[in-house]
Amino acid sequence: MPQTLAEQFSLKRFNQGSPSQKASVVLNLRRVYILPNRAGLTLAAVIVFMLVASINYSNSMGFVFTFLLASATQVSTFFSFRNLSGIEVHGLKCAPCFLGQQAHASFVIRETEGRDRWGIVATIDNQLLSIPHLKPHQSYPINVPVLPPQRGWYSPNTLTLSSLFPFAVFRAWSPLLFAQKILVYPRPLSFKQALPSLPAALANSSISSPSPGADDFSGFKTYQPGDPYRQINWKAWAAEKGLLSKQFSSQQSAQVWLDWNACSSPSTEAKLSELCQWALAAEKAQLRYGLRLPSKRIPPANGDAHLQHCLQSLALFNQANDD
Repeated sequence: MPQTLAEQFSLKRFNQGSPSQKASVVLNLRRVYILPNRAGLTLAAVIVFMLVASINYSNSMGFVFTFLLASATQVSTFFSFRNLSGIEVHGLKCAPCFLGQQAHASFVIRETEGRDRWGIVATIDNQLLSIPHLKPHQSYPINVPVLPPQRGWYSPNTLTLSSLFPFAVFRAWSPLLFAQKILVYPRPLSFKQALPSLPAALANSSISSPSPGADDFSGFKTYQPGDPYRQINWKAWAAEKGLLSKQFSSQQSAQVWLDWNACSSPSTEAKLSELCQWALAAEKAQLRYGLRLPSKRIPPANGDAHLQHCLQSLALFNQANDD
């Protein structure tokens, strides 16, 4: 989508970058900006002083050195641009995290034009990562820790690539803002293994059913008319120990409901934290558990996909993009 004139000259574009809906961006003329830094402004003042002195004293050698220094400074802007131009940056998918835990914004920087790059610095959330030398066609991963402030979807801040190459008098930079999101689950009541606040039904991890099954052998019993012949212990009968029948019991997982109305906490965020902890404990105990929220109901199940579904529903509770 083409940018409007106001968006093209907005200061946010030079500091925060233009939002990109793509997973990768190639740095080009529209994305690399160059300005003199403090050393560059000092050098410009020196060049002006040399020019004024050369004019005042009609010194031809002064003119030579002045124009030579000014030309070298001007040419350095080209090399500053080339040091960033053509680099491809990929924004990787970020793993979910719990509120209060560090997440990681992940990127990959790749050199695509077959030349060396020097002195590149990646900055995000005031954290600096230096890349002294990026070799031709080399890929360099960037993994920056971030701390999301609230549950739900969190978008990392702008990633800025900058360089002072070659003379450290001009700063070339490119701010990149990817459509990258981190799903932040509610904060559990405790990150420890021992989880104290659980529903009473979570105390037992399984229920043994006396109904006949073929899951687990549980012992022998006296033969009763109607028992299947294949379950008779013929070896015991041959040893004159009596007619015994093998007994099996099927193991069934306990089924519990994690109910919003069963929470003891008064506030919304505290209830979400309690439900989050219950879900983690139920999954650890290998129970079948369902989730009841005021606006959503997830049938009982278990497994990693079911846990992620429940945690995502808790993370996006009462948010506009709640699924």
